[in-house]
Amino acid sequence: MAAQPFAQNSEESQVTARPRAILPILAAMFTAKLSLWLALIAWSRTQVNHSVPLTAALRGELMRFRGRRAGNLAYYAAGPAHDGRPPLLLLHSINASGSAFEMKPLFEHYAQARRVIALDLPGFGFSDRSDRLYRPALFRDAILDLIEQELAGARVDAVALSLSSEFLALAAQCKPAYFRSLSFLSPTGFSRRSQRIRANRPLWWLLRLPPWRRAIYDVLTSRPSLRFFLQSNQRTRLKQGLVDYAYATSHQPGAEYAPLAFISFLLFTPNIFAVYRSLPHPCLAIFGEDAFSPYDLADALRDKPNWRVRFLKDAGALVHWDAPRAVITALDEQLN
Repeated sequence: MAAQPFAQNSEESQVTARPRAILPILAAMFTAKLSLWLALIAWSRTQVNHSVPLTAALRGELMRFRGRRAGNLAYYAAGPAHDGRPPLLLLHSINASGSAFEMKPLFEHYAQARRVIALDLPGFGFSDRSDRLYRPALFRDAILDLIEQELAGARVDAVALSLSSEFLALAAQCKPAYFRSLSFLSPTGFSRRSQRIRANRPLWWLLRLPPWRRAIYDVLTSRPSLRFFLQSNQRTRLKQGLVDYAYATSHQPGAEYAPLAFISFLLFTPNIFAVYRSLPHPCLAIFGEDAFSPYDLADALRDKPNWRVRFLKDAGALVHWDAPRAVITALDEQLN
């Protein structure tokens, strides 16, 4: 019986020893993670060029102006200025490396016969990339500034890609008289899941902290990451020019600010589908197979006579790169 207290004390000492044994493991894990972060930051600051020479994304005249609401903006213009038809406005998508280069197939095709304008949205291309508040209203205002100040309020036909479709819809809702027709390529906001998206401001503040802000973005915009992302949005072979320009435009001073707002879901509008439904203009939506932006709400537009919806099963989210002829045929029906 005298041995029992000793046995109990032995068991208690073993239990007490277990947390003590775990402490070195936790310390080693923390040290390893800290070392990884420090190595990542050092790599970003010493090995990554953040001022890669950036050439024009499109053939045409590169124009710059100061928007009354959206600040310094740039756009490309090409094609006959007075052919009797409204200008065609093209809006690139929003992602880690968004640029007007994404609209190249449509820009080059339509510039042969009509005036085409491709806007560098705020935070991208040659537009202002400063550290400021990136929200849907800023992108809406950039579209309106372009039309009011550079096109003298002329009615336009507009084509937007992916998330920029939401900005176009907001602009058309705000100033419906500025738009003759609206076309949306792989638009976001057409799923029930998208209606539950909410801005993650804690994540945004965390990503923006100076020690690792640029390092995180540099990982997202490394050549392997860009190639993976772009190929995941296409069904056809990826064009090297698309990768090269994505890399160049994402390696500019301030290139991370708008994409980090996008990653934090600050640029989405939860009730945007109601905005789509309310638009009175002739509207066209073209969908490819997009794993990131499903379109289960598209059937809800069947009762809207001003809406047409096309599905291209052999195309990815970059529908106009995968199936340019099919997309141009659908757009021609909309624009003529």
